[in-house]
Amino acid sequence: MAPLSRRTFAAFLGIAALTPVLGGCASSVTGTASGSGDTGTVSDAGAAASGSGMRTVDTDKGPVEIPANPQTIVTDYYLGEFLAVDAKPVIASPYALNNPFLAGLCDGIEALNTTSAETSLEMIAEKQPDLIVTITEADYDKYAKIAPTVYIADGTRSDEDLFRYIAGLVNKAEAAEAYISEFNDKVATVKDEIVGIVGDRTVSILEVWPQEIYTMGSHFARGGSILYDMWGLKAPEAIQDPMVDGDEAYKVIAVEALPDYAGDFICYGVLDGADAAYVDDSQLWKNLPAVKNGLVMPYEQVAFMHRDPITLTNQLQAFTDFFRAHADAAA
Repeated sequence: MAPLSRRTFAAFLGIAALTPVLGGCASSVTGTASGSGDTGTVSDAGAAASGSGMRTVDTDKGPVEIPANPQTIVTDYYLGEFLAVDAKPVIASPYALNNPFLAGLCDGIEALNTTSAETSLEMIAEKQPDLIVTITEADYDKYAKIAPTVYIADGTRSDEDLFRYIAGLVNKAEAAEAYISEFNDKVATVKDEIVGIVGDRTVSILEVWPQEIYTMGSHFARGGSILYDMWGLKAPEAIQDPMVDGDEAYKVIAVEALPDYAGDFICYGVLDGADAAYVDDSQLWKNLPAVKNGLVMPYEQVAFMHRDPITLTNQLQAFTDFFRAHADAAA
């Protein structure tokens, strides 16, 4: 598979609501991702009043009238961004609902039926939503016939700006800013400690799928934005140049290429249901310095594939615990 850039990734992820794809997106916590066109803005105070109980917001499909205070929300992809500001949709993507980091926060939210487009539209209509938020442009017109619909194109906003935008839709801009400020403070508080532990060693993210190994930098969730953008840790050159400093979202590699992409520390995920034996049992894997030195952090793919504020906060803690546990490992 050819490397996927941030510009082309948005089109690829358009099927995310109906298929269990790689997840994540082409953006970072601190830097706005590449994109074209108007990214759209919305805030508690910035939406122009357009009649009693309604306001106009800028969206990636142009201006849209939405309720001034949405109460019944449906989302086919984004979820943690709502939950982080105490807004609970009535229907959400099953892939977001399966995120372990959101456990305990999703009671009462129904999983969108992703096996039948007709059934999914029926269940949405039954809820009589006053706001639908979608990542899937192909479904926009169908959703817009049911309720005011906001299309949020993937890959056009940084994680922070995406969170701000979604929070603004539900009049929670101040809550989002407080959450972002607290998160950034947590990242900064441990940065010097983590940088001191890692030193000039490299960190890589590797994820095993059936007969495919995905490697990624800072543009494709998995906490890469924390590792590389916010902490400034370095990846192996084969990752750093195209996927941290450059525009590529990820790259598929063969087992034989592992030595070029494996860092001194490895964050290692396996797709649920995938057999990782072809990697784990290979001599190439067993002989990697990170493996031999016990510097591999397994992560749960279904959780790390997301990049919402709650997930990022949990990823930050997981990374911090991992590096602290290896503070005595000789550099």
